Amino acid sequence: MRSKEVPLKIEVFSNDEENDFILHDPREIIAVLRDIAIHRNRVALYFNDDNSMVLTLLLAVDETGIWVDAAPSPLDNRHIERSSRIVFVSTHNQAKVQWVSTETSQGLYENSAAFFVPLPRKLLRLQRRDFYRLMTREPEALTCLIRPLPDQAHIHHKVTVMDISIGGVALVCKEDGVDLEPGIQYQNCEIELPDIGTINATIEVKNTFEVTARNGNVSRRAGCVFVKPSGEASKMLQRYVAQMQQQQARKNLEKLS
Repeated sequence: MRSKEVPLKIEVFSNDEENDFILHDPREIIAVLRDIAIHRNRVALYFNDDNSMVLTLLLAVDETGIWVDAAPSPLDNRHIERSSRIVFVSTHNQAKVQWVSTETSQGLYENSAAFFVPLPRKLLRLQRRDFYRLMTREPEALTCLIRPLPDQAHIHHKVTVMDISIGGVALVCKEDGVDLEPGIQYQNCEIELPDIGTINATIEVKNTFEVTARNGNVSRRAGCVFVKPSGEASKMLQRYVAQMQQQQARKNLEKLS
């Protein structure tokens, strides 16, 4: 059974928070990373000061390091090789896994372009209720109704939601849509949750980044958080997430039967 998809975005913690989730034992780190490789879980590789990202796969893991599939774009690969800091984010048994590499070299793995990075000395494995999210795909994707001008409520934009959680959403940025810039808050945003209802909340854009799919297509996303959501909105989000998790679990069982 494949791991439930979670948004492959970088999580930032204080030192005290980080210690609650960190793995130091090389044997545990190797076991987690090998399992990610075996199950071909998606891996987000962030480079260019965390402003660019490509989706990739782990090809092999041993005591010395990790072979990572190269990006479709030669230009991205050059930037990755020259980066002094690369952040990897993936999933393992429904938990988010994150680690950092400061060394990378490009080469060949089984005659295909790949990167080699040393085995990380520490690895973050996050399994908290706050991180449970749902990925959505068009045309089933939800939409977020944004009113960019508080004094002109009749002006609104429908923005596609790519993932949603109790804490926030990831939105698709389009050239002809509303500008989604970090630090900006939008009030009275509406998201209709099928069979649940419509939530009304303020969202704040925390970051924007580019995503390069395996086919080479590039899109821009905005990571947003709900600002002090009401108790009713939080309950509706919890119900929706739980409902969608149950549906996904049933689908997985049907595939196995």
